[in-house]
Amino acid sequence: MVADALSRKAMADLMVMFARLSLFDDGSLLAKLQVKPTWIEQIKSKQIEDDRLGFRFQQVESGNTEGFRLNSEGVLCFHGRICVPKYTELRQPILRELPSSPYAMNSGRNKMYHDLLELYWWPGFKQEVTEFVAKCLTCQQVKAEH
Repeated sequence: MVADALSRKAMADLMVMFARLSLFDDGSLLAKLQVKPTWIEQIKSKQIEDDRLGFRFQQVESGNTEGFRLNSEGVLCFHGRICVPKYTELRQPILRELPSSPYAMNSGRNKMYHDLLELYWWPGFKQEVTEFVAKCLTCQQVKAEH
């Protein structure tokens, strides 16, 4: 089969999307796409600017901290959970993600707190989740009656 302009354009598009292309002996082509959320890079860049987390970075580098470490992408984590810096533009989307997800069942502040706690951490996390749930219209409408 001869490559035409359309197939060359498709190959170029795949390369731009950071796809790994593998060509096999039988002429087949396998494209592997790697999806990486952009907010991880935002969190990483803001972690260094945050006073508390910047201090933790220094502690991690000197090997003088408990619970904090850098993950494989260089993002600061506390007990395996991503440390989110004190920026509303980062924290609010995380808090809005769970109630707005079509696959999540909104079952109150404790469930939301524990679900988010598996992935994220920041000082005052539980208080901020409680305040968010109290103001969230979706959370209030879905509350179970006792």
